[in-house]
This record gives sequence, C-alpha cells and structure tokens, in this order.
Amino acid sequence: MIAEVHLVNTALPGMHYDVGLIQAPRPSSAPCGPGAPDTAFTGLDLDGSGAGTVTIRNAIRPGATGVWVLVQRPSSFSQDPAEVYTSDFLASI
Repeated sequence: MIAEVHLVNTALPGMHYDVGLIQAPRPSSAPCGPGAPDTAFTGLDLDGSGAGTVTIRNAIRPGATGVWVLVQRPSSFSQDPAEVYTSDFLASI
C-alpha cells in the first residue's frame, strides 16, 4: 500500500514530523507509534516555506482490511507529541 502525504504549516518552516501508515484491524491495546507492529513510519521535513510531501509504503499484512495515516510532531519536553493529525477515515484495502 502507498500513501502520499502533503503538509503545510507556514508558522513552523523547517519543522520535522513523523508520518505513519497503520494497518487495521488491530487491538485497541496495540501501540501505533514508530516501531509498532504492522506500521510503517518515515520522516517529513518542511521546507523554508513550511511545506512538505512524503510518500510512505508498506506491504499489506494478512488479515488487514484497512489503513489510516498518522502525522505527529515530536515534543522537545514530553514523550507525548506536540501535534497530532490523522486521516478522518479508514481506507479499505
């Protein structure tokens, strides 16, 4: 599966974001962050105007019926992300 993610944040040019592709179904107890099973993550760095694009790919695991996208900006002062965005729907695969 492939997702192309475009992000614009003119207030924070040069900022780094982690972008993930998460397969479903998955247990509600399963983590969704970088390194979690059945996820693929890559970095997205905004350019000087605050825009960035990244393409992320992952093999479809057996039993997967959908996928969603997670975008998060790490926090310098906490393990919780400073910003979090997700796709508004589960895309069928």
